[in-house]
Amino acid sequence: MVLKNFACTVPRSLSYLPLRKVAHMSGVLFPVMAVYFGKDIAIGIVTLLTFLFLGTELIKPKIRSYSFFRVLWRKNEYKEFASAPLFYLVSILALLLLSYRLDEGICYASIVVLAVGDGLATIIGIHGKMCYGCSSKTIEGTAAGILGAVLCGFPFAGPLSIAGGVAGMYMEARSGRSDNLTVPFAALLGMLVMQFLVNTYISITA
Repeated sequence: MVLKNFACTVPRSLSYLPLRKVAHMSGVLFPVMAVYFGKDIAIGIVTLLTFLFLGTELIKPKIRSYSFFRVLWRKNEYKEFASAPLFYLVSILALLLLSYRLDEGICYASIVVLAVGDGLATIIGIHGKMCYGCSSKTIEGTAAGILGAVLCGFPFAGPLSIAGGVAGMYMEARSGRSDNLTVPFAALLGMLVMQFLVNTYISITA
């Protein structure tokens, strides 16, 4: 059967940090906040969270024994700098700032792809049975990520969210620890390209 070609052969961890993943997916609130309360408020909160995170990293040796942080940090992050959360916050901040120059709906939808799409890809993917070749990433995770990203991104970018979801989840399936940077900007690029192509077609056929 064709499906056998996708059978997972790479050992995968069947556990994740639920609270960390909840925090990850809560990033979808920032576009909502920007729409209803203004971009300045959303940017201010993300900036504050970034500085709080950096402050926590500075005092990590003194607080890593607290049980609360055991549900947020990965094992390698107890002694090393936790770059993934920083990349996550920086990506959201950058996209909010870019919304002043680019189509704000596309920027917001890119944040959704990072928060919801990437989050669901992990939650569903760890239980998946079909992997990409020698990768531990699963087809089920990618499909769930695309569906979640498109559904939640549609209110912001309309049909363009389809291009964003596909581009972002394609990058998620191929990226390593840098996916908090690559996924949202792949989604952004995918939607900008699709928007350009659609506008070009309309101008030619008008």
